[in-house]
Amino acid sequence: MVTKELKRACIITPTYPDKFFIERGAFVEYLVRIWIEMGMHVDVVAPRSIPNIIRSITRSKQSDVSFAGNKITYPSYLSVSNKKLGFLDLESISRKQFLKASKRALKKVEIPDFYYGKFLMRGGKAAMDAGKQTNRPAFVDIGEHLLLDELSKNDFCEAKKIIQAMDGIACVSDQLASEVIHLGAHPDKVFVYPNTADIKRFRPMDQQYCRRRLGLPLNVPIIIFVGHFIERKGPLRVLSSLNNPRLRNVKGIFIGRGSQKPIGHNVLHEGPVLNRDLPLWLNAADLFVLPTQNEGHCNAINEAMACGLPIISSDIPEIREQVSEESGILVNPNYQVQLVEAISKLIEDSTLRERLGKNGAQIQKQRSSINRASEILQWIKNLMNAK
Repeated sequence: MVTKELKRACIITPTYPDKFFIERGAFVEYLVRIWIEMGMHVDVVAPRSIPNIIRSITRSKQSDVSFAGNKITYPSYLSVSNKKLGFLDLESISRKQFLKASKRALKKVEIPDFYYGKFLMRGGKAAMDAGKQTNRPAFVDIGEHLLLDELSKNDFCEAKKIIQAMDGIACVSDQLASEVIHLGAHPDKVFVYPNTADIKRFRPMDQQYCRRRLGLPLNVPIIIFVGHFIERKGPLRVLSSLNNPRLRNVKGIFIGRGSQKPIGHNVLHEGPVLNRDLPLWLNAADLFVLPTQNEGHCNAINEAMACGLPIISSDIPEIREQVSEESGILVNPNYQVQLVEAISKLIEDSTLRERLGKNGAQIQKQRSSINRASEILQWIKNLMNAK
């Protein structure tokens, strides 16, 4: 068998950082950076919705940051919504516009050795189409829970079509792997490896130093939430907990963006931050709280653990794969009493808090000894050379 040397990849993703939204898609940018360090030429096609382009007008441009990618293209597309309006599926319309923008941009990108799509119905579909057009292999990285029971008939058929056409599917959890196999993927084409934190950046730091750097109070308990400000992630459930009399002295940091803005007298910060500063914010807190209703494999939890924070999150299968009783407390994400009880317990018990945090940091150190990005690239090479 002749071993083919891979030199060029093209990643298609709906989320990637730019100078106006520097926090978006940091996990994809990290993968690109690692592949380039491994000697690959990596082009990135990251369509930006017109609503986000309009929002960027009111935002400050971060001119002093750069992002990994030999060539990064941000074609624009019209995104109308991700919901349904009567019988009109607006998400389907937005998705088609994303695919058109990707196809337009790919005409200006040199044909790679393989295409790699992020997220099944957008980057994955675009990678599948491009692979067919150019006779190149296509792979997809699925980090989102597919929720098969909630897919419409059309989406279920479309997901099945994409999965079965892929040369390989990278999943972040066993549950996702079982879902794609249920959709028709051959088990030999499914790669399971959880996301890992960049422990060179996300590591324990002196809390007082971090609080001084960020202008935060030095002697009050602080919890931190990192995630989209949406119902599924639960920022308002965390905020409601802070308003409980048992936690009247506890303050909150909320890192993210979305419609459910956590605002109140107990909130020290609400909004996005530079990804390069995220380790400072995590280390300034006493514990990490994320009452998410469903996940694939949560990057934010990995990064918080790597910084030595004990975790309070949801007692659901995906999170149980990440957080054991040795590194955190899992609760019913919709049961406020349990959330308040868990926060109160860790705030009051510094010994337990320290033990869980140290265990979590050690777990992340062990998991990150083999980098997911490099493992994925090696898996792709093995699959392509096995043909």
